[in-house]
Amino acid sequence: MMLGARSGGTVALRHLVMAAIALALAGAAWALYSSWSADMRLWKSLGVSAIGLLWWAIIIGPLARLLPRLSGLVPWRREAGIWFALVSALHGYLVWDGWARWDVAGLLGYQFSPESGLYLRAEPGFGLANLLGVAALGLGLALAATSFDRAVAFLGIGSWKWMHTLAYAAFYLVTLHVLYFAFIHYSPSPTRLTIYEPNPLRYYYLALFLTAVGAQASAFTAAVWRRQKVGAL
Repeated sequence: MMLGARSGGTVALRHLVMAAIALALAGAAWALYSSWSADMRLWKSLGVSAIGLLWWAIIIGPLARLLPRLSGLVPWRREAGIWFALVSALHGYLVWDGWARWDVAGLLGYQFSPESGLYLRAEPGFGLANLLGVAALGLGLALAATSFDRAVAFLGIGSWKWMHTLAYAAFYLVTLHVLYFAFIHYSPSPTRLTIYEPNPLRYYYLALFLTAVGAQASAFTAAVWRRQKVGAL
């Protein structure tokens, strides 16, 4: 099969493993976010799980180039990407329903002012971060929808591979989204003086970002070095 799955049983096993990993990540985050209200605790835990899955999907390729013995893990990217899309879609729905309450202006950081009868910009960073999250979700859903052999046959292997490099764009959009909420949004502001405890997973997000950048940079450098070495022979 084009994407490396040897049988339907293999695909099912990979999905079960990724579902278990997604649940474990969400469960660990749920335990850490014990001081938050139940609704926020749930969608934040799902967000932690989603970015962890996407990190795996994009880092295993560069790692396999650096350490060829890891190449057997490369086919798992498909299931990781699919579960990222599923978990992040649920995360997005819960935010849309429970926080924004089906209000586009609220999702974009505006609040309605009864005195003026206008929507006033209250949290511009909040709106931008949410737009980044929505863009990443759109990319994730598109990639998940084409993570099947029929999609490869329809698009052509070259076009399909090019399309799926957008997973890296999705990862960096998600990273900017979560770093905003981990380091900026809950800090005191002129309109909200509440002091929140620091996000316990803020350095988890930083570690995901730095390791992803480091793995990609290292794989790129190694590829250039090998090319130069071959050319010099």
